Amino acid sequence: MNERIRQLAEQAGITNNNLSDGNMSHDDLAKFAELIVKETLQVARAGIAYGDGMEDAVYKYFGVEE
Repeated sequence: MNERIRQLAEQAGITNNNLSDGNMSHDDLAKFAELIVKETLQVARAGIAYGDGMEDAVYKYFGVEE
């Protein structure tokens, strides 16, 4: 997992403990999704501004392969 994704999960209250024991709340999951969307928009805007292309910037930033 990308380090930034791990940080966003922790910021949302998601930990290895509540993942493994199934005690993750809906609110934690919703917060995580919100943080990912916000971060993705920032990365996409930066990619456009620097001419890297929105999709390439997002894939590269989050360490996801197409």
